[in-house]
Amino acid sequence: MDFPDDWPAECPPDDVEAAIGVVYRLVKSNPHAAADFLTAHELDKLPNAPPCLRCGLSVFRTREDAEHQYRAYPKLGKFIAKGELQSEHGVTKRTQGRQPTHTTWWVYEGVDRGAIFASVEEIV
Repeated sequence: MDFPDDWPAECPPDDVEAAIGVVYRLVKSNPHAAADFLTAHELDKLPNAPPCLRCGLSVFRTREDAEHQYRAYPKLGKFIAKGELQSEHGVTKRTQGRQPTHTTWWVYEGVDRGAIFASVEEIV
């Protein structure tokens, strides 16, 4: 499996793991849209963030951490999408963030990101 050619050198980093397990992502709509799974790199946003992190998607390993992130940053979306990552979806690494289970997911090229997330619930 390959990563996009326009990513920075040495991205993703060497200390990643296969993308395996349940993850949660904040999304703006129900049902979610493809735009809910675009990276900062693809959106040309967060130019001052570390370049490799811009190429990954922020996900959380617990629903509670995703909800807490929403309460801190409601503009990220008021819905939580739940998905189960498999090794063919890319690689992950726990990354520094406000929530202990914040994880960056670097997706292999050609993976339908939205198809991995089957359920979406509104945060109340």
